[in-house]
Amino acid sequence: MQAKRVISDLFTLCPNAKIATEVATEEIEKLIKTLGLQRKRAVMLQRFSQEYLEEGWSHVTQLHGVGKYAADAYAIFCTGKWDRVRPTDHMLNKYWDFLCNTNKSSQ
Repeated sequence: MQAKRVISDLFTLCPNAKIATEVATEEIEKLIKTLGLQRKRAVMLQRFSQEYLEEGWSHVTQLHGVGKYAADAYAIFCTGKWDRVRPTDHMLNKYWDFLCNTNKSSQ
């Protein structure tokens, strides 16, 4: 719930990865302070953004800070490869189950 309170302002400050690498780390820290660990998170966001902009990665898990949840969400929402993952997060599971049921219905 805490993230919902800052996400809009964060995307206003950093509307894309390039700008996220250019914004002062302290600005991001101030914005996300209520989430805690603001220094670590701000640095991680900027490192992730820099790595994302580089062409050396071939799978999202190669980017800094990307774990199973983010990799599953990326597969489901960004690449359309939802059928190649089995999420463990309860909210991702709900959408994954929806996709499974929808796919079965259309066959």
